[in-house]
Amino acid sequence: MPVKTLCRLLLFLTLCAGALAAVGQTNVGPSNPILQHADPFITWMPVDGRYLLLATARNNVTIWSGPTPATAATDSKVVFNAVEGMREVWSPTLWHIKGSWWIYFTARVGTEKHAIYVLQSDTDDPLGTYTYRGPLDLEREAIDPSVLTVKGKTYLMYVGVGGGENAIYMVRLGEPMKPVGEKVLIAEPEYPWEKGAGSPKNYPVNEGPTALYHAGKAFIVYSGSDTASTFYCLGLLTFQGGDPLQRRNWIKTDHPILTQNPAVGIVGTGRGTFAHAKDGTEWLLYAAMPADDARTANRATRAQRFTWNADGSPEFGPVLADGPIAVR
Repeated sequence: MPVKTLCRLLLFLTLCAGALAAVGQTNVGPSNPILQHADPFITWMPVDGRYLLLATARNNVTIWSGPTPATAATDSKVVFNAVEGMREVWSPTLWHIKGSWWIYFTARVGTEKHAIYVLQSDTDDPLGTYTYRGPLDLEREAIDPSVLTVKGKTYLMYVGVGGGENAIYMVRLGEPMKPVGEKVLIAEPEYPWEKGAGSPKNYPVNEGPTALYHAGKAFIVYSGSDTASTFYCLGLLTFQGGDPLQRRNWIKTDHPILTQNPAVGIVGTGRGTFAHAKDGTEWLLYAAMPADDARTANRATRAQRFTWNADGSPEFGPVLADGPIAVR
């Protein structure tokens, strides 16, 4: 075969291989789990076209980002490395408050108990640099910070640790670094499923509060049961109006709204966070463990779409198996 003809044939085969690879890539979508870290938090809407995702990294705060909720872990950037003596960097959340981006996260420093620590952005770019602002004064051991907004007022939700349980507290934020007024107990473990019933890991837990809003209603989705238990699940508080710092104004649903699905090999389903996709679908991200190796070290973030019930409450549906995610 002449050299020129051979070269043309090789070029043709190379182009065909590239075209086939490109076709294959367009058919490859996101797959669960989407991130091998637990305790996710995702921005409800995209920021500059990208959803921002945070999760427990233990020795730093990392922000992942991507074009859709299911692909929010596409890229990553470490925005904070633990200061000297700091460990157990958990559950970071990201908020735009009064012109700055603020990251609230859990950590321990030295021999101190867990506390809520704060980062403030140096610019309006959430993927830019941050200044370490230190701990919030919450007067007790505290973990799992998040933010609730009701009638234009901002509240810090967090979990108080002690007394043999984890329970959800709330306080008004006058400024991002300044809790003001009374720190109020909003929810504590009441039902057997919140206390690890059926599991040898049965520490009573209400933790990981996350606000969710729909059709004029406000909800708090939280995690119940021991974090390490396969029975870890999501519960729901529904705001009845009035003062959000009044416990009586939050009604707790008496059953979990998302729980394990051993039939598809997924257990320990907790730590919900939510996003509204550009195509109008709404997404739940949560942490869970594989049933065949249910250890906390194997907790990872998964994503699936959710809908709404006729009464306006969220309908998360059953936990889905790992693998390709249906995006429509």
